[in-house]
Amino acid sequence: MITLNFNNFGGGIVTLNDYQSEGICVLNGKIIVDPTNPAYIAANRLELALPSDFAMSKSAMSTAVLVSNAPIYRDGTVLHCWIENNKLCIEKLTVWDSYGNYTIYINSAFVTRGYRGVLSYTITKPITIINNGVFRFSYNNYVETDDYISFAAVFLIFPNSIVNGQGPFNLQVSGIATNVRAEIPIIVTDFPSRLMTGNKLVVGTFENGNLTFSYPDNTSPMGGGRSFFNFFAVRN
Repeated sequence: MITLNFNNFGGGIVTLNDYQSEGICVLNGKIIVDPTNPAYIAANRLELALPSDFAMSKSAMSTAVLVSNAPIYRDGTVLHCWIENNKLCIEKLTVWDSYGNYTIYINSAFVTRGYRGVLSYTITKPITIINNGVFRFSYNNYVETDDYISFAAVFLIFPNSIVNGQGPFNLQVSGIATNVRAEIPIIVTDFPSRLMTGNKLVVGTFENGNLTFSYPDNTSPMGGGRSFFNFFAVRN
């Protein structure tokens, strides 16, 4: 775990789970942003100082996910995220600032910028949904190393708030490392039922090979087929 004490947007101390090597670094955690802070208003992008001995001083582009505080749906989107001059840099997006504090989720891998060495292929591992009544993969890709996992999935069948209620729902998967815990945003299918910016999001907890999440009350349809997530997570 690393602690980030300094940033350019007036935020508090941030702790992130980490795996570090010269070729790839994986970070997990979340950052709370106050859009009324004068330092945030003045910033062109969000920067957090990494420890001086961090293994990577600059990286290629990666991603983070912004989850807003917009009423009911907590709309959000994907942000650019990268390492530069020993700082974790995140794209600044102000479209939801009027709703107050928002959260940026980091469940990301960072690879060396301009790498010219040999690339090796990591074999994917088959996984199986145990409770496949309300869950079914359309596509999944799961990679497991001794230090971290990568898991991406698009769903053919996924809980729908109108049909299946608000939850909580629990996706149980076999074949996945159990020593992983991460909060992950899930991008759920949006129907053309309202004017919106970004996508409907819910945040789930992935732990012991299970994903648990709920929908907010009083929503129009959320979830259903084509919902998806994509994350890296450090093994404990």
